[in-house]
Amino acid sequence: MQKVLFRYWIILWPVAACLFLYPINSLPIRVGLLASMLGVWSGCFFFGRRQKFFCAALLSLTLLVVGFLVCPGRDYDRKQLREAYVHALRSYEGTRYIWGGENKFGIDCSGLVRAGLIKANFRASLRTFNPKLTRFALSLWWHGASAEALGQEYRHQTKHLLPATSINELGQNKILPGDIAVTASGVHVMAYLGNGEWIEADPDLKKVIIVQVPERKNPWFQEAFKILRWRELDME
Repeated sequence: MQKVLFRYWIILWPVAACLFLYPINSLPIRVGLLASMLGVWSGCFFFGRRQKFFCAALLSLTLLVVGFLVCPGRDYDRKQLREAYVHALRSYEGTRYIWGGENKFGIDCSGLVRAGLIKANFRASLRTFNPKLTRFALSLWWHGASAEALGQEYRHQTKHLLPATSINELGQNKILPGDIAVTASGVHVMAYLGNGEWIEADPDLKKVIIVQVPERKNPWFQEAFKILRWRELDME
């Protein structure tokens, strides 16, 4: 019986890795990833139970992670986080477009603006040892949101700033790097990088591109938009 369980446990490792790397972020994928990771963790205890030092180290590490996650958070530097967000967004340039995608193996428009903020929060959390940022990143990852949902201030994560007849005609002095723009139709979202540059996962070009405005050839930059700001990055 133990040999059979061991075989299943070994299979869980590549399953967990594949689910972690799989670009599409959906509820079944998230649940499957958590379940497989729990199975791997449980198996480490079960099959390593005779190694007291190993079990003690694994338990200590687990308690350390859980303790960090439940610790009270503290305030953070929004300007630094905004800069980290812009840097994270730029790292996705050239990534192929996949509907529902949210990582370097494939990404869509809403996945891009969310993945960048998730990455920025995780990195800032590790750098400043602030569990508040980790919890926000995990919440963003768990609660997927479409472009339309972001435009409707889904879960109070975004804040409406102003409408725009088009990105080309939008005054850049009215927005900050890291602000996002959702089409009036709710089908597309892009993020502002600063200095007239925008980044988007373009469904027509099938990749993430950075565009300097004014842009007359790309139809997305001629549509009506509403401008929003992540409340986490709001300076007010």
